[in-house]
Amino acid sequence: MVKINFTSDTIDIGMVTVNDQEMLHFYQNVLGFEKEIEIPFPGIGVVNKLNYGAGFIKILVLEKKPLNINPTGDFLTSNGIRYLTINLSNLDEILDTCKTHNINIINPGTIIRPGVTVALIADPDGNIIELMNTK
Repeated sequence: MVKINFTSDTIDIGMVTVNDQEMLHFYQNVLGFEKEIEIPFPGIGVVNKLNYGAGFIKILVLEKKPLNINPTGDFLTSNGIRYLTINLSNLDEILDTCKTHNINIINPGTIIRPGVTVALIADPDGNIIELMNTK
């Protein structure tokens, strides 16, 4: 079996949106990711690379609406990639910021094992984000 020869310790996340202002506001001003660069793709849109540690969330803002809309919702809504996980140590602070910015908090926190609390929020496009707080 052939294995990938990785050149990075991360896998970047790519999202596609036409909801640029709300999505960028959420990831930059609510979650605190920093925009590293905008990369234009004429005829398609602009990729906004937002840094998180060694990796990136890449938000492609389309010039035109896509042909299909991805179903939003929880784990039981549809198959495929349904959520992303952010490991953090300041869950309460992030949830307070989410409340201030009227972000959909699906689950404000469940202890899944000693020292680990998980909360679920949704970004403005309905993508689920699992916030995993470890102590």
